[in-house]
Amino acid sequence: MIWLDIAVFQTQILEISFTEVSQELMLFACALLFGCAPNKDGRGFNFLAAGFFGCLLMRELDGLFDPISHSAWCAPFLMIAGVALFKGFRKPNRAQTLAQLEAFFASPIFATMSTGFAILLFSRVFGMGSLWHLVLGEGYERLAKTTVEEGIELLAYSMWFAASIEYFVRARNAMQLSQRAPIPAVFVSGQTSPVRRAA
Repeated sequence: MIWLDIAVFQTQILEISFTEVSQELMLFACALLFGCAPNKDGRGFNFLAAGFFGCLLMRELDGLFDPISHSAWCAPFLMIAGVALFKGFRKPNRAQTLAQLEAFFASPIFATMSTGFAILLFSRVFGMGSLWHLVLGEGYERLAKTTVEEGIELLAYSMWFAASIEYFVRARNAMQLSQRAPIPAVFVSGQTSPVRRAA
């Protein structure tokens, strides 16, 4: 995507560019995959995860809200966050949500997610304009800074997208196994395991 923006279409990686649109599509897909994951006992957690990616998507789309106000993106951001928190931690879902969070934090999927988050933070620090002014001096070009920052950010979102696909597939497989097997299966820590009945 970076190559298409720089070498082919020369978009300068602005708001409407292959890189930016790819990032937004991946965030939307992450929210959709978590929100639609067939995990009956983890609906509260799914709402939280989908809300997290939905909030990030609203922040990424801030350019669309700029004609209204530079902070107009905060309204849908707060709305999504409020709905996700309400759905995730309302009384019927609270215990299951906390249990699913604990299981998720112990799963390999969370390791991928947290690595992506660390990369995203690195992209923000490494992409600071003041740093690149010091590095390039009088030869400073905004495109150089943007290319590095957005490229690293795209890597982080790609890792999240891959982890979201894995979560959805594992949740679906666990659901299918529970429907077929005489012993019900549960989706725990990113793995499908049977529930043992007491003798």
